[in-house]
Amino acid sequence: MKSQGNITLKYIVLLSALPAFSWASEEKVITQEDTEVIVVEGRRNQAESEVSEPTKKLLKVAGIQSDPLSSVFTMPGIVYAGGDDGGEPAIRGSSPDDNAFYIDDMPVNYIFHLFGDSIFNENVVRDFSLYPAAFDSSYGNATGGIFDVKLRDPRNQDITTILDASMLKTGIMVEGGITEDQAFYFSYRRSLIHLFLPEGEEEDGYTIFKAPVSDDYQGKYQWLIGDSHKLTFTMTGASDTGGINISAASEAGRVDPDSIGDLKITTRFDQQGLSWQYYGENQKIMHVNFSHLSQEGREIYGQGQYVNSTTEQYNLRLLYQFDIFADHKLVIGSDIEQSESKYSFDIIPYYCTDHDADCESNKGDRIQDSDTLKNTDIAVYLKDIWKFHQDFELEVGVRAERNDYTKQSFIHPRASLNWYANDELVFKTKAGTYSRFPDIDTVLKKIGNPGLNSPKATHYSLAAEYELNDLWKTTIDVYYKDLGDLPLSMDDEQDINNLHYTNDLTGTAKGIEWVVNRELADNWYGWASLSWSKSDRTDEIKEVTTEYYLDTPLLANLVLNYQLNDRWDFGLRYTLRSGAKYTPITGLRDNPDYEDHYLPIYGELNAKTLPVYSRLDLEANYKTTIWGQQAQWTFAILNATASENISGYYYAPDENSTTPELTIEGEEGMEMFPSIGLKVQF
Repeated sequence: MKSQGNITLKYIVLLSALPAFSWASEEKVITQEDTEVIVVEGRRNQAESEVSEPTKKLLKVAGIQSDPLSSVFTMPGIVYAGGDDGGEPAIRGSSPDDNAFYIDDMPVNYIFHLFGDSIFNENVVRDFSLYPAAFDSSYGNATGGIFDVKLRDPRNQDITTILDASMLKTGIMVEGGITEDQAFYFSYRRSLIHLFLPEGEEEDGYTIFKAPVSDDYQGKYQWLIGDSHKLTFTMTGASDTGGINISAASEAGRVDPDSIGDLKITTRFDQQGLSWQYYGENQKIMHVNFSHLSQEGREIYGQGQYVNSTTEQYNLRLLYQFDIFADHKLVIGSDIEQSESKYSFDIIPYYCTDHDADCESNKGDRIQDSDTLKNTDIAVYLKDIWKFHQDFELEVGVRAERNDYTKQSFIHPRASLNWYANDELVFKTKAGTYSRFPDIDTVLKKIGNPGLNSPKATHYSLAAEYELNDLWKTTIDVYYKDLGDLPLSMDDEQDINNLHYTNDLTGTAKGIEWVVNRELADNWYGWASLSWSKSDRTDEIKEVTTEYYLDTPLLANLVLNYQLNDRWDFGLRYTLRSGAKYTPITGLRDNPDYEDHYLPIYGELNAKTLPVYSRLDLEANYKTTIWGQQAQWTFAILNATASENISGYYYAPDENSTTPELTIEGEEGMEMFPSIGLKVQF
């Protein structure tokens, strides 16, 4: 189903950079005259309140607004699905819908705002892990990659306030201790772009009537009980809204009169979670996590068309880890998810997927409906980590899943083997099978096929890590994915039972990735990556194989950071990649619904390649004090070389022409953009 909400909004938010601080702690010098008393206090439930070293490096990547999740695009095999200006990540030839997101071990439905930046304040992220393929049995409902975000625990300190301010976003965070064993923090951010985008002024047939606004929050309250127990209450949420009027004079209105009218999109979610963690002797660990997620989405467009949805979701996750023998570590877990989604719509449906070049040819009649979708997903998993030799470590796992909506059950075996050939060289091989819930608009009644199966995948990965010396390390990773039961739209001749979609689409993705990493020394560090990949999709009904639209064969990234002195540091990020695939427009045809309007005729699916993409971001950070408080200025230039990167081509009819002309224009990405940000800690 395609909605007019897919039309690119004519305002793009570019968020100013607000990098993280790293403050030196105070040290006390003890002389020989002092009585030296060394007290070592340890507790198994120690609060994990500091940012991990890898995440600190990610926060320093130039041009990402100190957003560690945006740094994922400096890694090999990962591209934006929505072009240069945003969109969720596509990982190793999979669709963005194939990914799963976790916050503090609890699943969420999205972690990126409407315009591409993540929902997290940099000050609360402790660690961020990406598993691009062949992840272990503790993760489910994904056939692409896993984003695992760990929010740090509160610091038990005097109450501290941090203010972030820039032209486009502002934020506040309060943190401190309540008692000796209890502490909290709360962070809130809000975009400011709505203050600079004038409402009510028309440009090229588009009029902003609701300037875009995004906000997000995270909060934690933690109680360290004794030396072995940790009780944590967490809250997190985000929202996005924006509205624009599309007139008959706009490009979208001239091509598709159904889009004429007000377009407004509103999304939000709120999640609350309670976690109990127990840390026993001999690495014995027990975690119990319970969360409630409330989500809503509202979209209006055209002449009275709308899509409304609300979801209430409850999750319970259990984990128990213990040593069963001297060389075995056993992990047992269970995931239970229960959700109820209420939806209503009045739309002109387009029955298509990302494998269709021309959604207009699959246009249906206007339809209305409202219903409730209830779903329960139950999974249990087991994994055994066996150090059976000083040079070998084997992890064998299995995940059993049952979904009551699709009425499918799966047994997913997963395994990995590490061979420590010597002190410098490690070989890692992994494999596993995976599945996920189908795309929601392909299984809803009336507009979808409720009988669709879950998409599934098999992953294989072989990697070698070599440590050249204390500073330099390199990794080579070869992967292969086999994808099955993907949704395929049906044309009128095929769809005799009015099902709209089948599972007759398969695919493959394969590639090789090379990464070189340099640790901090002589005031600089960085990494570089180079990858080759190939991904395709096969229509099993027509027996035709085509390249996937996000197929990007060559991708190179370079990240460098240099610390000049105690006040100044500099960063550089450069990306070079071959263009993604696109389907060329070869002509025009009459619009069957509107006289004197025309629609593009498309050629062979994904037969052409976009121009080569390149982008250079530069950044400088300056630490200082303002009113006696620690502060940092950030100066950045995004797309410093002003590269004109094309993310696609579209039919742009000439509003002054009385006869149809095939006018094709390119959709350009971000122009050169300077940015200034300020952060102050009180």
